[in-house]
Amino acid sequence: MPPIAIPSNLVESLGCKSPHDALLALADESESTALKLAEELAASLSTTKKHSAATGSHNNSSSAGSGRRSKREDPATSFTGGQFVPLPRSLRDAPRPTRKISQKGSSSSSNTDHETISNSSSSASHALTHATLASESILSSLSKIASGGSAASSEMRQLESHRQRLDEEAINIDHALRIREGCQRGGDSLMGRRYGDAARAVSDVNSILKECSMNALQLAGEEALEAHSKTKEVTKRAIGERYETAVANGDVVQLSELTPLLQMLDMAELGVRLYLQYSQSVLTKEMNLDAEEVPVDMAHVERAEGMSRAAMRRRAEEEQLLRRNMSVPMKLARIYNAAVTHLRHHLPMVAYALGEADGDAALVQLVHVEAEKRAVDILRDYMSEKQLNLTVRRADGVGKKIEDRYIGGGFSARDDEINIANVLGFAGDALGGGGGSGGGTIDIVTKRMAAQKDDCGFQIEVGNLADVDAALEEWALVMQHTESYERFIRHAVNEVVKARKLRREQKIEEKNRLKELEEAKSREHGSDMTGSGRKSSERLSSGDVDVDQEEKVEILPPHTALNEVAAEIGGSYSALERCLLLAGMQRAFVHANYPDDSTFSPVVLDGSSNSLYGAGSRALQTNLVEECLFAARRSTLRAFATGHTGTASAAANVCVDVLGRLLLDVLIRRAELGASLLKPGEGLLDGQSGLGHAALSFAKSKAGKGLRGVHGAGARSGHRVGDEELRKQTMLGVARATANFNDLEVVADYTKRLEGNFLKEIDSGYPRGHDTEQLRMCVKGLKGVVESFTQASGRSMEQLISTLLPQVRQIVGDAVGQDGGGTSATASNFLGSPVLAGGATIAPTVLNYELDDESFEMSQISEGFVVRMCSRLDELIDPLRVHLVPKLSDDLLVGILGGMAKRMEASIRKSKFTPLGAISLDSDVRYIMNFAKDRIDSPQLKSNVTLCKICPPLARLNQIALLMNVDDLEDVLDLISVSKRKGVWDLKLDEAKTLLSLRVDFEGEKVNDLLQMDDE
Repeated sequence: MPPIAIPSNLVESLGCKSPHDALLALADESESTALKLAEELAASLSTTKKHSAATGSHNNSSSAGSGRRSKREDPATSFTGGQFVPLPRSLRDAPRPTRKISQKGSSSSSNTDHETISNSSSSASHALTHATLASESILSSLSKIASGGSAASSEMRQLESHRQRLDEEAINIDHALRIREGCQRGGDSLMGRRYGDAARAVSDVNSILKECSMNALQLAGEEALEAHSKTKEVTKRAIGERYETAVANGDVVQLSELTPLLQMLDMAELGVRLYLQYSQSVLTKEMNLDAEEVPVDMAHVERAEGMSRAAMRRRAEEEQLLRRNMSVPMKLARIYNAAVTHLRHHLPMVAYALGEADGDAALVQLVHVEAEKRAVDILRDYMSEKQLNLTVRRADGVGKKIEDRYIGGGFSARDDEINIANVLGFAGDALGGGGGSGGGTIDIVTKRMAAQKDDCGFQIEVGNLADVDAALEEWALVMQHTESYERFIRHAVNEVVKARKLRREQKIEEKNRLKELEEAKSREHGSDMTGSGRKSSERLSSGDVDVDQEEKVEILPPHTALNEVAAEIGGSYSALERCLLLAGMQRAFVHANYPDDSTFSPVVLDGSSNSLYGAGSRALQTNLVEECLFAARRSTLRAFATGHTGTASAAANVCVDVLGRLLLDVLIRRAELGASLLKPGEGLLDGQSGLGHAALSFAKSKAGKGLRGVHGAGARSGHRVGDEELRKQTMLGVARATANFNDLEVVADYTKRLEGNFLKEIDSGYPRGHDTEQLRMCVKGLKGVVESFTQASGRSMEQLISTLLPQVRQIVGDAVGQDGGGTSATASNFLGSPVLAGGATIAPTVLNYELDDESFEMSQISEGFVVRMCSRLDELIDPLRVHLVPKLSDDLLVGILGGMAKRMEASIRKSKFTPLGAISLDSDVRYIMNFAKDRIDSPQLKSNVTLCKICPPLARLNQIALLMNVDDLEDVLDLISVSKRKGVWDLKLDEAKTLLSLRVDFEGEKVNDLLQMDDE
């Protein structure tokens, strides 16, 4: 008998094969461990304590069942020379039970020896005896439970096996009954010519045959299987014949009923072939463009209220004629609509009934082939008929001529007299209307029409603007129809791909389910993977390979012949659209060069002034910007409407290029012309001699035609209106000249709005994707165009300011009395005529800050040079300020103030200062600041800080006033350091020394000694 493994605790002993032996071994091990510990304790105590001879010995225990313990010595007698710890009396005197071995008969399966404990009557009442008996009883009970559980487990396994056999038999019987029932149902349905029920019965039986076992087939019987085969064969033949008849007759109702039955009978391949034949015949009929003469059927003509029968017949004949003479867009629409309608009606049913045989993919391919070959032929013929390639080459040449004329100075500008005449209106509507004859307006229109004939050959090479626009509308409609069909067919392909993927996933799931069932059956029968399970696994892996192969199936190529034709048409369309846009803008340029009242309109911007006399209150803009932006918007949106991303991107690039180069260049040149017309003394603004030289020379040369009539009308009415009429006409010229500057601000605002409009169109009309993102990037190129217009507007205002600065310097010089202590200046009106108060001459007031008490009091009660200077500046800039948009008006005012401040600073450096003079300087600077803030339109600029920030010369003037008004030189350093920390100090130390030296009460040496420090 092999040795028993000693468990570590009672719980593990109960789980052993023989709990009885395990518990005994655990008890023996515990007892030997206790004895060993007692011996070690006795040995440790033997060196310190001496005892007499050992006490009585314990009773020896020997029995047949404890042979392993009989060889051990009693602890009381095991030590002869050493010291031991005596046991308690209760334990030492306790009787020890004896173990007896009882064997059962040899017929027992385990042949296990059973030990029992026998006790004498004298030891039955001892506590240890009771405890030993209780543990032995527990051990016996556990042993019986373990042996009984093993027997019960064996019985349960036998019952489970029996249940599985019964379940298999029940399943086989169910399959057999369902097979027989399906065979009977199929036969009855076939006899009653209910082919749909027969097909469903055959399909049910086929699905059972795939899952049932051989026992089920045997239970069903050979007669049932033969009946099923016969029913299946007859049903397939009958349905196939009827399906062919329905295809031949085009019976949609029969096709709808029979198509779902084909997959049940494994006839999907035949169904796909026949259904494609039916679809081809239907598409051929629907896409036929050669309409036959059909008599007018009055019964199908819609009759409007009050319409006679003759009118109804005429309407029907017109509709028939329209169908017979269809345009190219109508032909394409008919072809595309036939294809789309057929797919919408038939693709869902084909995908459901014939999808396993790839009927849906085949149907999409057939429909696209039928539509594509007809559409490509029509488009090719139409391109040849319209000579599209030749027209595009001519349009490119015309567009290049237009660009060369208006870009880079190629355009030959008119001479000054004609330009001023056009701007003032002397050559046009204003005086013509005043004379009552209308000859001026007719003259402008005649010149404009004559100028429009020189269109760089557009009308000869390409055609009339209206005809070209109509042709592009037709081409855009052609592309729109093609792109709509292309999007639909791609959507259909994507849906077919999704359906194929879903069917593949369902197949994989079904195979996995069958595999799991087979593995479960194998585990129930006690084997791992049977041969059938391995075959199932192999089929599953081969199915995965099929899935990978099906993923590579291409229903439609990425680029079809229809895509190629559409791309070719799109390129030609973009070239024609560019040429048309250039021609339209050229027409707007000519119209703006010969203006009349219809050419100008009030500016409408977000920041426009609502007051009657404020900045921008009378601002005008030309219709040049609106006409050009309208042409660009119409051209680009028409390209967007095609839906073709490539064409839309090309049109957006054309819009960005034409606006950013051609229109920008023309507007810059017109702004330069406006600046030259506004040059004081030589243009429309008055200089030292009154009205501008150009306006006066024009008045002299044209007085016979224009102004003579005005003078005559005034003489007849008794009024002298010559000068007033000339003034009004000059103001009209100023308003029209400043409109060129306003155009740059207006076009920047309109272009920004145009970009937002285009982006909204893209978001609403194009699907998300890489091509659409490229289109968005093309449209966002308009941001750069807006920046170009804004920068050009700033440069044009700088040019206008530089044109006005000589007059500003002259005004400041006259006011401060330079070059000889001042000139005798008198106030003047707009035309430069002197204005006298009561016939007395106004005494000149010049810049002088070396004031005593009497001079200071006189300066406070009299009009100083600053008031007169600001008044003359008002006369100069007020006509411009009211006719410029608020932003440009503020820019102009800041520039003029900067020039004035520089001139004043130069004059201040030549004057001496007393403390009262410094106070007078501070008062003058404050007056200038208030003058500026009263005329600034922007609320953000109406503070001293922001005004000084945008105009550094004015800031320097303020700093000079602060510096000159210090009471003591000791305060100078504090003023400079505090101002520098705030970042509002621009004067250098040398400049501060020079200015402080102008104070008559400051000694030069003290100033130099005080300011011995670096500029940092």
